[in-house]
Amino acid sequence: MFFGKIFGFGFSEPRYIRRTRAYLQEARMAMLEHSIAAEYYQSSAQMYAERAARLEEELRAWDQCEQQHVPELSRHYGLHMHVPPKSVAMEAPPVSGAVVRAA
Repeated sequence: MFFGKIFGFGFSEPRYIRRTRAYLQEARMAMLEHSIAAEYYQSSAQMYAERAARLEEELRAWDQCEQQHVPELSRHYGLHMHVPPKSVAMEAPPVSGAVVRAA
């Protein structure tokens, strides 16, 4: 009995109380997991709402420019400063005849 209380064996408790304690621990873990998931989904929903607003703004700006027949690109993405990529010449180091094997 003394060791059971110290080490948590709980042999003096009825089986349904031990089972109830296990269910309580499981419920608390599920509550924690679901609250973490809720925070994640809330932040995802907020991110997508901001994205939708940004895309709607971009489409509205495009429609206004199209009506005025003036090409204007989005300032958000920095497309007005598009620079074509430069080609870079890369020289490969000389390859020796030795074979290196992984350990």
